[in-house]
Amino acid sequence: MQNEYDPKTVEAKWQKMWEKEEIFKTDLEKAKKPFYTHVMWPYPSGDKLHVGHWYNFGPADSHARFMRMQGYDVFSPMGFDAFGLPAENYAIKTGVPPAKSTEKNVKTMIKQLKRMGCMYDWSRMANSSEPEYYKWTQWLFLKMYENKLAYKKEGNVNYCPSCQTVLANEQVWEGKCERCGTEVVQKKLEQWFWKTTKYADEMLDGLNDLDWPEKTKLMQKNWIDRSEGANLFMKVKGSKRGVVGPINWPFDNHKLAADLNRQLTNELAGDFNRRLTDEWKSRIHSRLRTVHLVFTPHGRGLPFEDKTMAEGILRILEEVALRHNIILHEAAAMPDHVHILASFEESRHLEMDIVKKLKGASAREFLQRFDFEDAHLWGQKKHYEDVNTVEQFEKIFEYIRNNPMKSGISSACRLLSELPISFEVYDSIPQTFKAQTFVIIAPEHPLAPELVKGTKNEKEVLAFVEKIRRKKAAKRFNFEEDIEGVDTGRVVDNPFGMGDLPIWIASFVVMEYGTGIVSCSAHDERDFAFAKKYDIPLRSVMFPADPQKAEKVKKLEYCYTKDPEGVLQYPEEFRGRKWGEVREDIIDFIVKKGYGRRQVNYRLRDWLVSRQRYWGAPIPIVYDPEGKAHPIPEKHLPWLLPTDVEFKPTGRSPLYLSREFRARTEKIFGKGWVPEFDTMDTFVCSSYYSLMYLGASNEKGIYRQRDLKEQTPCDPKLEKKWMPVQMYIGGPEHATMHLIYARFVTMALKDFGIVSKKEPFKKLVHQGLITNKGAKMSKSKENVVSPDIFVEKYGSDVFRMYLMFMGPFVGGGDWSDTGIKGVVRFVQRLWKVMTMSVSKKIDQDKPHVVAALHKTIKKVTADIEALHFNTAISALMELLNLLEKEESFSVETGKTFALLIGPLAPHFSDELWSTLGGPSSAKATEGKKGFSIEQPWPKYDPKLIIENSMTIVVQVNGKVRGDLVVDTDATKEAIIASAKALPNVRKFLAGAVKKEIYVPGRLVSLVI
Repeated sequence: MQNEYDPKTVEAKWQKMWEKEEIFKTDLEKAKKPFYTHVMWPYPSGDKLHVGHWYNFGPADSHARFMRMQGYDVFSPMGFDAFGLPAENYAIKTGVPPAKSTEKNVKTMIKQLKRMGCMYDWSRMANSSEPEYYKWTQWLFLKMYENKLAYKKEGNVNYCPSCQTVLANEQVWEGKCERCGTEVVQKKLEQWFWKTTKYADEMLDGLNDLDWPEKTKLMQKNWIDRSEGANLFMKVKGSKRGVVGPINWPFDNHKLAADLNRQLTNELAGDFNRRLTDEWKSRIHSRLRTVHLVFTPHGRGLPFEDKTMAEGILRILEEVALRHNIILHEAAAMPDHVHILASFEESRHLEMDIVKKLKGASAREFLQRFDFEDAHLWGQKKHYEDVNTVEQFEKIFEYIRNNPMKSGISSACRLLSELPISFEVYDSIPQTFKAQTFVIIAPEHPLAPELVKGTKNEKEVLAFVEKIRRKKAAKRFNFEEDIEGVDTGRVVDNPFGMGDLPIWIASFVVMEYGTGIVSCSAHDERDFAFAKKYDIPLRSVMFPADPQKAEKVKKLEYCYTKDPEGVLQYPEEFRGRKWGEVREDIIDFIVKKGYGRRQVNYRLRDWLVSRQRYWGAPIPIVYDPEGKAHPIPEKHLPWLLPTDVEFKPTGRSPLYLSREFRARTEKIFGKGWVPEFDTMDTFVCSSYYSLMYLGASNEKGIYRQRDLKEQTPCDPKLEKKWMPVQMYIGGPEHATMHLIYARFVTMALKDFGIVSKKEPFKKLVHQGLITNKGAKMSKSKENVVSPDIFVEKYGSDVFRMYLMFMGPFVGGGDWSDTGIKGVVRFVQRLWKVMTMSVSKKIDQDKPHVVAALHKTIKKVTADIEALHFNTAISALMELLNLLEKEESFSVETGKTFALLIGPLAPHFSDELWSTLGGPSSAKATEGKKGFSIEQPWPKYDPKLIIENSMTIVVQVNGKVRGDLVVDTDATKEAIIASAKALPNVRKFLAGAVKKEIYVPGRLVSLVI
């Protein structure tokens, strides 16, 4: 037997044997006790794994090995999140295509992962950049599109004017392009979104059933941020909504369509609301049908005789139309009927779609808002006429516009175009709505420039908006501290009978929350501070019960806010009631008075999945010559990435310049058809990859998804059997992105009937962060620590154990290699004692050895199960300390130690197991399998933990000179006599012993 353990030779030997015997390959179909575990897959952006990867993968593998020895059929796959920006940036710098550099990096990382000794089932490896993989990424997009969860709209992107390219957030540093230093601007582009917001409530409710870190669940809860309140109706005094002009006129005569606006009379064109018209033009990409509709009420009533109700139905119809992509050019509400001039996509059915949606939703909302006695609003009578010419459009428009005048009634509140510009303001604390004295609009709100257009405030306001945009883009903005604003000069027209509300634009209001507009009062700390800074009048409507404090609140000496015991003074109907008890009643009051409506609001926004990049999955959409989007049939998937692209920035998506991409599209779909040039966010690839592992095949290094009769990423039987993932390990930085997206996709797929489980990950664990001198390791900081030098010198097992021994797995820590030699010594000492002190002649170990062994089994079992690897290793070290003091111990004790260390040091474990007599291959030997991982996990016996012996430390003149093991029932005299007889103690007892001290069960102290 060798006295020195040689990790380099040993680890290579066992890795070769493991691969040959395929001991990590899982038969998913035959598994009886499935346990699905995997880590968050790595980006092959660099050519090597760093210490952070090891800290994630090594301990996760140790837990997987432990579960296998516990009798579970463990499936532990590995894959690569291979699409993304780093490979594309590398291509821009070097000209090396992303596919080539990614393939090289993946091969290197596979070698490193195999050297790590992890029990990955490489036959199920997945790679998101392989066509066989992104075929399913595209399939997923089509399913979202088919189920109306995918849509296209304008969105802001970071754009570098110098590089002429769209930048990811990671490429913007202090508001400037990381490549050239040019200041980045915001540019509007039409992009694809997925409706994550549809599942906001389901994701919130589902958090209660997940075994996830509480902090992560709280982060998701705050990210989704559901709040219930009221949307308050506001009108801008002295403004008009205007007419939405004709959009994409449905003529084959393209010249006529292009010249349409010029052909309209100056009077009509002058009434156009350019903002609304342009917004609609950006949303519609197909031929339109324009119609004149007349809706008549149920029975013979006059529901719109009152001007308030006339305005109400017009507002409601516009809201409904907007929700359903129906353009309202103009509308008139007469006492007994409503005229509508509308456009919609030609492919939509007029009766079953357009009329049904407009009538159904508007009736429900009108009857609810105005507490109408009749159970119905609209009658069955119908009238419509198609509008097919410019002249007809003008004629109908003028007819609708003149309707009130011809009927001898005022047009005020009866023409949609004449209604004031209106907006809604979300109020999460509606109890104090009567205290509102001003309104603030987010600087990036599209309404901001429209409000000041042509006014004396225009120049100042637009300059302020640009200044705030630059500060936010540069990330030099603190929403809590940087409170700046500018007055637009416009006011909201007396919404609650308490006076007009001036409209301001302020830095701290963001588009991402509510409607991007907030109403402000004395009962909000930030509003209070802003008003004090700019001398905006404030009004208190809630006061403390204490008269002295109430007087201070009345004088606006401080902000009095959110006190459940606060007493309301307004509205008068609630005077004397407490703030904490009136919330629901106040909302009902707001609705009944017509001040607003109930609203549930979320911070969560829909997922922008478009990327103007090359290295990603192409979005499977094509456009016909009219510009209408069509999903690519599944038979054409994978919709391959073209290779004839220019990686260097040109101002457009790299796919735009591919001739092959365009030619392929026209060949399949027809002349004039063009492909979507955006690719998908790489988070789409990882949103469903747990399913892909179940259907992946990587036999002989060739990746594909296994052949299935069902058009799903994996066999539904396997999904039902193995999902959700029982143990998922990765970083907390993905709490509000990847983990949100994966949950959303899984819930959607369940609703589509494709999967049976609504959550992807049952248990989630975040490993701690390994830093270098306090900073997160990254290539840009040049502080990445490579594990290769340590693995080469000390071996994979030592490096893995050292990382686990650094501290709690979920805690992480700062990198230092100063302690690694301690783990090296532990391994060498263990090897030495196991090869020199194990005796086949011993059938039964001493009681204290047996007790210590079973204590260790109990401790290590509990610790690995709880991912407390550092304390598990510490327990093994303590057991080694005890065994080193024994002249010899049994083979069974040695074998048990080999199994206990197996999950933590797998190569060492197999070498020790084999050396102590365990079979050296996976072939059956006397009915037993050979590798340590194939053995059952040791079980402790509680009865054997109760020791019949105890260890006594012996001191001479205060210094430890030895220890001895005695029976627990030994007398004091016998213990002291045995202590004196110890060789190392005896030589220090030259003189007479003056004093003998015995501390029961612990210590003998001799004084000479």
